[in-house]
Amino acid sequence: MDEYDHHETYCRSLGDCIFFSYCRAAGGIGPCSKILDCWTGRLPVVEFLNNNYSAEVLEQVFAPQPGRIQRIRDIAEKVSRNSKS
Repeated sequence: MDEYDHHETYCRSLGDCIFFSYCRAAGGIGPCSKILDCWTGRLPVVEFLNNNYSAEVLEQVFAPQPGRIQRIRDIAEKVSRNSKS
């Protein structure tokens, strides 16, 4: 799994250069959700992902993120539930 770890690129999310090793483990259970944006064309990243992660993990990593309004609603709902406890 560490065959590409020494490759380096600029990370737009972090604003600095990072190694592939960070990208493949940044999400905790799986790779960074931006791994395709950063590494496609530089490494066989799709093949790497398919060979090293389950379909379930990849589905979770690449699932659409909730929009800003939905995140605000979710936070408000969580605060409301916690204040009632």
